[in-house]
Amino acid sequence: MSTEAVIVINPGSTSTKIAVYSRDAKLFSENLNHNQSDLDAYKTIGEQLDFRLHHVRSFINPILKENDLKIVGTVGRGGIVKALLGGTYRINEAFLKDALSCEYGEHASNLGSVMAHALKDDFGLETCYTVDPVSVNNMSDVAEISGVPQIKRVGRGHPLNIKMTARKIAKIQNISFEEANYIVAHLGGGISITHLLHGQLVDINDGLLGMGPFSPNRAGSLPVRGIMRICYDMPKYDAERLFAKNSGFQGYLGTEDMREVLKLIANGNKKAKLIYDAFVYQVAKEIGAYFVASKCKAQAIIITGGIAYNEPFINDLKEYVGALTEFHVFPGENEMEALAEGAFRVIDGEEQAQEY
Repeated sequence: MSTEAVIVINPGSTSTKIAVYSRDAKLFSENLNHNQSDLDAYKTIGEQLDFRLHHVRSFINPILKENDLKIVGTVGRGGIVKALLGGTYRINEAFLKDALSCEYGEHASNLGSVMAHALKDDFGLETCYTVDPVSVNNMSDVAEISGVPQIKRVGRGHPLNIKMTARKIAKIQNISFEEANYIVAHLGGGISITHLLHGQLVDINDGLLGMGPFSPNRAGSLPVRGIMRICYDMPKYDAERLFAKNSGFQGYLGTEDMREVLKLIANGNKKAKLIYDAFVYQVAKEIGAYFVASKCKAQAIIITGGIAYNEPFINDLKEYVGALTEFHVFPGENEMEALAEGAFRVIDGEEQAQEY
């Protein structure tokens, strides 16, 4: 009997992660790297679709010929669309339109749903899915208030990995995910710090641009007067690129790799040490603020994402926040597994797919 499987797609800025999962395990996976020069030939994210699909099919088709697999679903990372509740979504025309138009933000992950939709026809599937897109949040009315009536706080981050990691910690603590009260920090190229309550992201910073600690290349929260001066002096595109691509460690030190920052410190670079200390301080301060927002009742602080692999950083962060509540570290990201599990939950009738 053929093994039922789903194809999982997760596009990044210069790569496309592709995997095949059964209900029990990851069967195959590959990180398809793309030359920046090839991507630069396309003016928009949407124009990269055929280029990336060619690489994905070149990986998938030989696997299907050599293995007895029945593809029962395709699922892609959702990208930046309008604010959504969490869960698994059936990808419809409205979702595709917003993802391709980049109306709510342009990011390589916008292509995840579009690629899943294109691949479903290869296998005669009626529908395809995405799980916990970037725009998922359930921010409370209080959390959305910014202080300026014309500006609303919005949350954009890493809900896919945040919720998957929280589910794992809930099992460790032997509590229901739907009853859990956590502060979760995803620390990678972008940084998302959230209060996860009863399975919902009730507060989260805008990890894409505008709130929270600075990241390896993003600015985070900034003094308003400084933002105004830069925006008056620079064209919009240049200002956005500065805040979203050339700030943080990249802006100060010329690298966005935490490992390189730690090497600089080990070699006695005092500037690197100062910027690193400021990063730890800002992450800790944000976690502390969210812990207070939980009324100091969070059952765990959870650290995940690529930066969590750096033990010196974890030790330094723990000095700040380790005494607040249980402190758990789950390095890396679980996005591919989370996408596969979300698709199977709907396919197996354990969860009802939501409509965009």
